[in-house]
Amino acid sequence: MKVSRHVTVLLLSAGLLLSGCSSSSDNQGDEGYSGPTLSARTVARDTWQKGPAQPKQHKPYPYDINTHCGVKWLQFGGRWWVLNTVFPGVEQVKGKPPSQDSQRLAGYMTLVGPDTADFDAAGMPTLQFVPTDAEPPGCA
Repeated sequence: MKVSRHVTVLLLSAGLLLSGCSSSSDNQGDEGYSGPTLSARTVARDTWQKGPAQPKQHKPYPYDINTHCGVKWLQFGGRWWVLNTVFPGVEQVKGKPPSQDSQRLAGYMTLVGPDTADFDAAGMPTLQFVPTDAEPPGCA
């Protein structure tokens, strides 16, 4: 009888341990959650994706960054934004990373708060932008 009780306790403990380790990252309230996984985009010839004039929070919009002068400044939702933070996180965009030969980077821009927007593209860390009243400097 003692052997079966020990086995039962062991199996019950293992079951509780495994259920406690299951991933719950699909819940928006969980720490570390940052949205859905998106498919990699490619640059569409003769078409720039810039998102809407009034983006909604937490909705990813197709967005192309002009990389000719770098990625520090961009215009989104009718205002200028400046790069604030680069951080790895939950991989947002799955697929083949963009070509290094293009001067455009195709990805997604998401307004995550009234004064925070994230840009995500395949094979890249998240680029976080904040609004600015300054005008971007000219490109050399």
